[in-house]
Amino acid sequence: IAEDVGLRFAGESAEEAEDFIQAVNKRAYAAGKHKDNAWIADFAYPFFSRKALRWYDNLDEATQNDWKLLRSAILAEFTGQQPTPSAVPSAAPAVTSASWRYTPAAPPPPALVKMTGRIRVDCEEPNGRGYLAIPKKGGEEERLVIKAYSKGETLSSGTSSYGLITRSSTERGSQWSSTWSVKGDSNLLTSSLQADGRQCDAQFVIDTDTPGNIIHVPADLHQFWAQYNGYALATLHFEPMS
Repeated sequence: IAEDVGLRFAGESAEEAEDFIQAVNKRAYAAGKHKDNAWIADFAYPFFSRKALRWYDNLDEATQNDWKLLRSAILAEFTGQQPTPSAVPSAAPAVTSASWRYTPAAPPPPALVKMTGRIRVDCEEPNGRGYLAIPKKGGEEERLVIKAYSKGETLSSGTSSYGLITRSSTERGSQWSSTWSVKGDSNLLTSSLQADGRQCDAQFVIDTDTPGNIIHVPADLHQFWAQYNGYALATLHFEPMS
């Protein structure tokens, strides 16, 4: 298929693994199959090659047939990111007592590290690529946060609500997130949105039809695309500066 010529995964680097997962996710969203883990796993299989293909052939069948398990296995093998317990298949269910159940202690929160750098925006549309610009304001100590576009909007799955990346002092809707993480060899910048007790990994889109290429953060990407046109997926990458 001509549009999938560049979709290959040889297992050469962490950045290649992350880019492959993102590319497969894009195809699944475009096909309306983003919630069908079996379909996505079957779709991804032909694009494994070389080292990645040899690794794939040694996986158990359950992992090969479930994209959620497969993508976690890819990240664990090729980026060093450990899969979450819910994404690891087990051979048999654990035996528990009706009166007592072991609950592992929650891991300590990661230490916050102050880093100086700039944020590169990568996008499938060339005019959406560049660097994130946040205007300064009066020398105040500013944070980069995600806020709802309008007051009263919340982070709710199944809605077309969306937020913006902005300064902490900007007058917008409720703050969705101020927590950022840098992951992998490509320094992928991610944020775990938090609102109304919910958490989800932020995904970013760019308005390629409007001057300034504003980055939006949909609460539900599928619902957002069903209502709005002229947007392209984007990824953010942190570039350290001395």
